[in-house]
Amino acid sequence: MDSVQCDHCSFEVPARKWCVRCGSSLAEETGTAKGERHSFAAAPNERLSLPAVVSTLFPQLPNDSMQTFRVTLALGVVTVVVLAAFGLFPVALVAAAILVPLITVIYLYDVDVYEDQPLYVVGLTMLGGALGGVAIALLARAISPADAGFASDASGADTLLRGVVIPLLSVGVVLLPALALLRYPKFNDVLDGSTFGAAAAISFTGAQVLVQSLSYLSGSLSADGMFVPWMLRLLTVAVVMPVLTAAVMGAAAAALWLRYRATVGHRDALGVLGRPAVAIPLAAAVLVVAALVQLYLPLGLSLPVLALLAAAALIWLRRVIHLGLLQEAAEIGVGPEITCANCNHQTAQHTFCSNCGIALRALPKGRAPEPPPEPSGARA
Repeated sequence: MDSVQCDHCSFEVPARKWCVRCGSSLAEETGTAKGERHSFAAAPNERLSLPAVVSTLFPQLPNDSMQTFRVTLALGVVTVVVLAAFGLFPVALVAAAILVPLITVIYLYDVDVYEDQPLYVVGLTMLGGALGGVAIALLARAISPADAGFASDASGADTLLRGVVIPLLSVGVVLLPALALLRYPKFNDVLDGSTFGAAAAISFTGAQVLVQSLSYLSGSLSADGMFVPWMLRLLTVAVVMPVLTAAVMGAAAAALWLRYRATVGHRDALGVLGRPAVAIPLAAAVLVVAALVQLYLPLGLSLPVLALLAAAALIWLRRVIHLGLLQEAAEIGVGPEITCANCNHQTAQHTFCSNCGIALRALPKGRAPEPPPEPSGARA
C-alpha cells in the first residue's frame, strides 16, 4: 500500500483521502484545505464549529442512523406542536419532557455503549439521572411551591433557590452516575465520559420538569391557555433545556475522563477547559445563567437566549469529543485492512477511516473494530 507523510501529524500513513492517525485531509478537496481537519471527527460531513444536536449528543452513530435520529427528533417536536394546537397542553408537556430522554435510551441501546453491562450502565446514567431530577424537583417544590419549570415573577428568595442553589445542586447530582462509572477501566475513553454525563443530564431534566409541573398534569387532558406562550414553554422543555444541560454536563464529565483516563501527554489537549476544576464550575455557571434567564426574561426573549447558550454549549462538547477521538491515535501501529461500518469501504485499522474520515471509535460498539493496543505505561 502506498504511503504519504501527513502534513499535520507528520506520520507515514496510507495514501488515501484521510489520515488514519489524526483524521486530517490528505488531499486538496472542495472547501477543505490540506492539513488539519476542520470537520467533526464523529461526523466528517459536518463542521467542527456547527452546533448540531444529533451528531453531538449521539456521536456513536453512522451517517444513516444519524439521519434516522434527526427525523425521529423532528417528528417528536411536531407531535408536541400538534398536541398543543389541539389544546392538550398537559399531554404535550409530558411528551415534551420525555422526548429527548426516550431518544437517548434508544441511542444507548442501538450503539451498545454499555458493552456487557446494560442494566447497570443504563440504570446509573438514565435511571440515576431521573431519580436525581425527581429529588431536586421535590426539594424545590417543598421550599418554593411556585412552578419552577417556567418563567415567572421571582422574589429574592426564589432567585437564590431556583436561580442559584437548584442549578448548583443539579450539577453534583448529574455527575454522580458518571463518577460511579469512572472507576471501570473498560470505560476509558473521553467519549464514554461525555456520553454518560449527557445521558444522565437528559433524564435528569425530563424528570425534573415532570415533577415541577405536577399542578398542570393533575388537571384535565385539556387546559386553558394561549397557544403561543405554551408553545414557547414546550419548545424550551422539549429541546432547548435538555440539549443545553446535556451539552455542559457531557463536557464536564468528559473533563473528568480526560484528567483521569486519558494518556498523560494528552491531558492538556483542551487547555483549561479540559481541567475538571474549570469545566465543572463553568457548566454550573451556564446552568445558573439559564435558570435566571427563565426566571426573569419573558418567554419570547428567554427562548432565543437559551437557544444561543445551547448552541455555544454544543460547540464546547463537540470540541471535547473531537479531541477525545483524536487521542485514540496515540503512538500505535497501523493495523490490517478492515471494512468501515460507516462507508463500507476498506481502510487500515487505526483511528480514522481513510475513505470517509469518520473516527472508527465513534461507531457503535458492535460495529467498531477492536482498537490496536496502546503502548505500555501510557496511562498514569
